[in-house]
Amino acid sequence: MTWSFSDSLTSDRDKVRLRIGDTDTNEQLLSNETIDALLTEHSSDIALCSVASCRAIIAKFSRHLDRSAAGLSSNRSVIVTQYRELLRELLKESRLSTGVKYKGSISDSRKQTIDDDSDFVQPSFKKGQHDKDDLAESDEIKWWR
Repeated sequence: MTWSFSDSLTSDRDKVRLRIGDTDTNEQLLSNETIDALLTEHSSDIALCSVASCRAIIAKFSRHLDRSAAGLSSNRSVIVTQYRELLRELLKESRLSTGVKYKGSISDSRKQTIDDDSDFVQPSFKKGQHDKDDLAESDEIKWWR
């Protein structure tokens, strides 16, 4: 397993590492291979990969118990809490930056199938329904003038 980070942020891996705080060579959290696999899984989307990486770190530290010995303590639950907060922030950012993950459009063939289906409830709106030409033709609007 390898680990690397460059402040120049030339690679997507470096951008993910910066977002999740895995930039200290003395405290390596995720390997290059893990981040690369997550980048592949999420189609090189840095925001989504950062969320997945943060979840991996939470899972990694959640399996360990807090310890205390001879006046020294290691509170891994604090790390998990901090990464959960970071995860919340990353989720908010990923929703804002990648707002087009769901496409509400349909194909032309699907539209034709729906138009031909007499049992399909047609929408009460249509494209261009508020165009000026349509309003001038409407009997409901004529009395307003």
